[in-house]
Amino acid sequence: MRRFMSLTLALLLALALTACGGKEPPDSQQDNPGDTSVTTPADPGQNEPAKEPAPVEIPMPKAGSKLVFIYKDCPLPMNAEFAPLLDFIGEAGSYFEAASCAFEGLDKTYTYSDVEIITYPNEDVDYISSIRLLSSAAATPEGITIGSSRADVIAAYGEDFEESGEQYTYEDGDAQLFILFENDAVISVEYAAINPLLA
Repeated sequence: MRRFMSLTLALLLALALTACGGKEPPDSQQDNPGDTSVTTPADPGQNEPAKEPAPVEIPMPKAGSKLVFIYKDCPLPMNAEFAPLLDFIGEAGSYFEAASCAFEGLDKTYTYSDVEIITYPNEDVDYISSIRLLSSAAATPEGITIGSSRADVIAAYGEDFEESGEQYTYEDGDAQLFILFENDAVISVEYAAINPLLA
């Protein structure tokens, strides 16, 4: 009887093991059933370096004179259209406008920390009529600024000037450069447009 029961138990155990071995293998897409992490596709732009903004191109207006002031690396010739240059050099610290004496429209004054720019209107377009240096922080391309000596001015621009009292006037093309002295030191530097309409 004991043998019969032992054989029966052995047979039942063999059937149970056979039934367990008949199970289907786990899903082939899940190699590790215990791994619950989720894999997401890589972001295509994740490893790309950040793009730097394209540099702003400096406007290069046509100049009718070699007497051209440069501000913030931007040439500002007399009688040049001012709007594209203003876009480049940025807003002024202060702004003033008044009815033009010579044109229909407004004369406009843009004052920066070290430079004053005045424009005149012509057919809804503003053109540069004058530029005045306000401090020694601004200098002409030739290196002349408030505080420069009379000898510095002559070395930079030569002796071909018109002298009126303590002022030297240099002229070239459609521009004039007025340099005023006091005790042989520069106290004022101003560019002015030559334009028949401004006379």
